[in-house]
Amino acid sequence: MEHEAWGDLPDGVLRSSRSGRVCITCQGFGYETDAHCHTLLVCHLHRAHIPQGQHLASRCPQWLPRLETRIGWAPEAA
Repeated sequence: MEHEAWGDLPDGVLRSSRSGRVCITCQGFGYETDAHCHTLLVCHLHRAHIPQGQHLASRCPQWLPRLETRIGWAPEAA
């Protein structure tokens, strides 16, 4: 899989956030699995892996609101 070849986010990209603007609420955030069925947290904007746990309390300057909350679109309901 292509996501397995991605590296980790460089140090200094993520910064602490006390708001709802964290990686897990970003449009670029996603979950993937590797060949051994381990969950990988990925950032599609940076094309990199997010360190475990950082998706809950950190964000980067490129944070974008999820389409579902911004325009009310839910792809799973289609």
